[in-house]
Amino acid sequence: MVSADSFFEAVQHRYNRFKLSHESGITVGKVGSKMSSARSVQKAVTPGSVKVLMLVEAGIIGFLAFWVASEYTYSVYFRMYADQILISHITTYSAVLGLGIGLAGSVAAAMLYKNMRLAKHRLETVAVPKIRGAVEKVLANLPSADVQPPSRVVTEPAVTQPASQPVSPPVTAIVPIPESNEQKKQSS
Repeated sequence: MVSADSFFEAVQHRYNRFKLSHESGITVGKVGSKMSSARSVQKAVTPGSVKVLMLVEAGIIGFLAFWVASEYTYSVYFRMYADQILISHITTYSAVLGLGIGLAGSVAAAMLYKNMRLAKHRLETVAVPKIRGAVEKVLANLPSADVQPPSRVVTEPAVTQPASQPVSPPVTAIVPIPESNEQKKQSS
């Protein structure tokens, strides 16, 4: 386990190295602006022979996939064999796939939880008094993995009617029927 003193020394060493790299900047172009060597862009270097080899491998895989697909399409015997092999074990394949996805998700969640605990522990044990207040504020804002935040439920106050007002009976509306409609109905 990393002690607080060695962690502090490592942080201080990195800070000093970062500070030195910013003081000795590199002049870029005619403008004369300083650019840190730590911030310069580095391109990934892949040899040309590796790129050619990757293209050849992709071509071979593509040809074999085309060959298997055309064999499945035109050969009855290959189609029966492939169907027998694939369909007879489909439940096994799906169970193994589901189990694999579940285990991978569990391992990823456990690793993230472990890294969060380790980072929280390192932040709590930093011995620099200048940043202790800032660290405590950050840690206070971090959600705890053990305690669920309380859910907020908004309730509206119940509306009550005063007892002094009398309850009125429901009102029935009377709608008049035009006479022209009644005369047409009677004549027909």
